[in-house]
Amino acid sequence: MRTILIVIAALIIGAAGGVFLYTRFVPPPNDVIARAQAYEGDRDYFFQNASELYPTRTVSGPEASTPLPQVEGVLDGFNYEHDGERRTLAELYTDMETSGLIILRDGEIVHESYGRGADAGTRFTTWSLVKSITSTLVGVAVAEGKIDSVDDPLSKYLPEVAGTSYEGVTIKQALQMSSGVRYDPRLWEGKMDDTIEFMTKSVITGQKPAYDIAISFKREHEPGSKFNYNTAESQVLLELIRRVTGMSAADYLEQTLWRPLGMEHDADWILDAPGADGAEIGGALFNATLRDWARFGLFIEQGGIWEGEQILPVDWVERATVSDDPHIKPGEVHPNPNRGYAWHWWTYADGTFTASGANGQTLYVDRENDIVVARASAWPAGYVREHDDQTFDMYKALTAWFAREEIGSADADVNAAEAP
Repeated sequence: MRTILIVIAALIIGAAGGVFLYTRFVPPPNDVIARAQAYEGDRDYFFQNASELYPTRTVSGPEASTPLPQVEGVLDGFNYEHDGERRTLAELYTDMETSGLIILRDGEIVHESYGRGADAGTRFTTWSLVKSITSTLVGVAVAEGKIDSVDDPLSKYLPEVAGTSYEGVTIKQALQMSSGVRYDPRLWEGKMDDTIEFMTKSVITGQKPAYDIAISFKREHEPGSKFNYNTAESQVLLELIRRVTGMSAADYLEQTLWRPLGMEHDADWILDAPGADGAEIGGALFNATLRDWARFGLFIEQGGIWEGEQILPVDWVERATVSDDPHIKPGEVHPNPNRGYAWHWWTYADGTFTASGANGQTLYVDRENDIVVARASAWPAGYVREHDDQTFDMYKALTAWFAREEIGSADADVNAAEAP
């Protein structure tokens, strides 16, 4: 039985990014096994069509979307260095199994391309990238006065966590994945024992809903003292959103962000049960087009402001994307020493940050230089260090490229002003 669970977990979770799919809505076990075997090895289909396989809740966009202007030629000649060799954006598709790439500069699309059978209408599954959306919904709830402070204990809004490992844990500590609660996906080490436990209890046997499983793990450390990447933490935060708003997370996302931001397409969020009782998976399995990933990134890049309206608290983005405690600073949380952590965002020492999902899903934000990069991929494993390093090199090269463009424009303006 354990071998079967590992096979299913590897296909649905490990190959899909160390994500646990807490789903009680499943066919009989034989059909689950057949489904897993049917999609074995076909990452592209699964990553681009996950919402066809499981119950979902739709996040509807507005009748008219907010246009993203497209500018040609801005990145003509762009390349970057990695391991002593020059690489181009086209080589992202061959080197790193990229399925789609959008680069925004000053809110304009300066590059958009697709591969591996995808196009502008493909709803890519985000895997853990959605954790940053879950975090942002907490921020919206704070702005609306539904949550008083991130320093409040979770038990203020979720009284049932009293007596569990989440007793005394604050919202901020959960956002930082610093609750001290044990959970061991460590997908970069290939370990997912707790993930398999989630699969057994929810997807395979349907014993419990996702949230109930999430609060069942034991505590290992004092809250706020140690980082531990814990997808269950995101499920607790999603339940917090459901509880304080009285809405499903999908409906709250639609009302507060998806429609106001003028998203181009509907999205969908996989549930842990069909129908009204189903809860969205707070740490994975949100499905949306790449342009709408980019719009969300642009909203964050602008400090939570959209068309002049401050949707998030004024200081939310700054607080949510800075590693302000020693145990979450770069070098302390991830095998890649460039990475730190904040409120469900991965941070870099230069002030840039990214929402990341396994197998190469990324939403990179450089607020200082007005750059947003959205990329969907189908890496062969949840984490590939070589690919991560190359991605980082590409980001840094983009910053340098646009800085050079600005210098060139400034020189041109000066020369024009001095011309007789």
